[in-house]
Amino acid sequence: MFKQLIFYITLSLGLKGVFAQNILGIDVSHWQGTIDWTLVGNDGYVFSWVKATEGMTYTDPKFFTNIEDGITAGLIMGAYHFARPDNNSAQQDATNFLNNAADYIGTGFLPPVLDLENPYSNGQAILLTEMFTSEELSLWVQEWMNEVESETGVVPYLYINANYAAYLSSSLSTYGLWFAQPDQNLDPPSNIGPWEDYGFKQYSWWGDVSGITGDVDLNVFNGSAEELDVLIGLNNTSEIKEFDKQIKIYPNPTSDWLYLSSDLNIASAILYDAKGIKQEVFRTNDRIDCATLKSGVYYLKIKNEQGLVFRYKVFRI
Repeated sequence: MFKQLIFYITLSLGLKGVFAQNILGIDVSHWQGTIDWTLVGNDGYVFSWVKATEGMTYTDPKFFTNIEDGITAGLIMGAYHFARPDNNSAQQDATNFLNNAADYIGTGFLPPVLDLENPYSNGQAILLTEMFTSEELSLWVQEWMNEVESETGVVPYLYINANYAAYLSSSLSTYGLWFAQPDQNLDPPSNIGPWEDYGFKQYSWWGDVSGITGDVDLNVFNGSAEELDVLIGLNNTSEIKEFDKQIKIYPNPTSDWLYLSSDLNIASAILYDAKGIKQEVFRTNDRIDCATLKSGVYYLKIKNEQGLVFRYKVFRI
């Protein structure tokens, strides 16, 4: 119960000042089998990346189940692609990823990720640093990132370890970094190459998480709950602080009515699901009927009289 309380406090935009709590997450693929995502969230994990694709043809068989169930359970979800420059062009890999994951890229989702690590063939590691020069491999990565950003409008993140951080061109350090350093602690990673900072650290490959059988990768976000909301496009930090003085939403999470308490007249309040689909729910000036909604995470878009637009994350339990 304590972990579940911290989970809701950390994510709720209506509760400020609780930023000391580490924001933890996981990343998964079909190797984790069937996952009970509600138990994952109750165990204190706030976000998860899910393997979507690999190379130019492969789709992870658990991708759609994992990401949909994670959304329903109220976690912040995102998709990643396992790079195969040894077999394909960056365009081919990007096309496969976008064909499968495009619906899960945008507001409310973690940034899409290119997972660059040694692939395996017949049980043997393929060392990309031996197959490609730094310039060649960096160009492949850049082309993949450009394609995904061009098609979605969202700047991808790059997942690498210290070996690849040292090998790739410094020009790639403009991208957000998800850094693999499974040293079993939450301290900032070392040896991140030309990157001045990191967004996420994968600190363990042997996590024990409720709802998952066997080991799972553990991650920590390098920032506050407010900064995570900004990353996934939920709000403008400077505006939301001022707006919070004038409007509150409660209770959040809710099982029926969501109340809006404001000193201002609200011009509109529209509720969307995690895919951006508008929800047809009953609303008066000061409350929204959420009882007909399925359990999960939703996004409330509010416009005030001055035309300012603000977004809140809403949990339906």
